[in-house]
Amino acid sequence: MSVLINSQNSWRDDLGSDMDKAKALLADTEISGAFITNTTGINQASISNYRTGKTDVKKAKWEIITKLARAYEANWIQEQIGGEMIEFVNFIRKFSEAVSNMAKTDDEMANTIELLGNMAISDIIQLIVLYKNSCNK
Repeated sequence: MSVLINSQNSWRDDLGSDMDKAKALLADTEISGAFITNTTGINQASISNYRTGKTDVKKAKWEIITKLARAYEANWIQEQIGGEMIEFVNFIRKFSEAVSNMAKTDDEMANTIELLGNMAISDIIQLIVLYKNSCNK
């Protein structure tokens, strides 16, 4: 089953707002404070205060929320790909080359093929779906 994404939104929107992602990251007890600190650069004491509620994450600077949201996304991508990050990166390279080569062979469809390739490459969710599909041959 494929994931269909609203073309009006980016993949980041489909995972929720940055505040939603920041809260989810902090609430996930399987994600260590050290991972969050190393990924975001936010000190461990601040992470602990956000997690325990001593500091209200809703009152955090937007820069902090953004860092937490990007860490959530990085963790989400890692969960989707697992230990196959090198294979995933190689798939993206091969996919890009295939799209480029296909565009060169069909002058009438070249712009459409390139646009389709750019759309897929700019959306990590779609790339993950394509990658998983390629592994199920």
